[in-house]
Amino acid sequence: MAEHNVLIRPVEPGDALGLARVQIDTWRDAYVGVLPDDTLLDLDEMRAAVRWTRVVGNLRSAEALAVAEAHGRAIGFCHGGPGRRAVAEAVDREGPVAEVYALYVDPSFQGLGIGRALLADVTRRLIAHGFESLALLTLAENRHGRRFYDHIGGAAGEPIPSVVVGSPADQVPYFWPDMERLVQRLDAPAA
Repeated sequence: MAEHNVLIRPVEPGDALGLARVQIDTWRDAYVGVLPDDTLLDLDEMRAAVRWTRVVGNLRSAEALAVAEAHGRAIGFCHGGPGRRAVAEAVDREGPVAEVYALYVDPSFQGLGIGRALLADVTRRLIAHGFESLALLTLAENRHGRRFYDHIGGAAGEPIPSVVVGSPADQVPYFWPDMERLVQRLDAPAA
């Protein structure tokens, strides 16, 4: 990341507004035609920042939230922790599974390896908490995200009917049974 002057670091209390901005910008870029336009236009940075302030203030010890920073501002983040039961069921796993709750990179910084670096950082920290496998849910229509998860070896499951910000939208579970192997893949030069 040095060639792009990007720092990957743990979240800090003052990051909430930056996280909100990255999330909203990413949603507005990735979900046009997937979620209703009104839903995307109604996303509010201040409401999202309040939510992220709560998340950052209530991080549990088994959670990890990494931020990508360039020139003093957040340009991406990844948040993971213990898997929710519904996600473990979606990937047909018993026992503890780690979950990535969010992985967003500002659209103008995508394709530079920042998502890989964020995911590798969070995965390493979740391994340190004793997790061996990882799962996440992504919108079925998130073509860019799904290409990334396919490329890094994620096994896609069957779509799950969901409601996202009040709109019906199928989500697809992705699963990596070996987090150590995932980190090796993420650390390898992008092909």
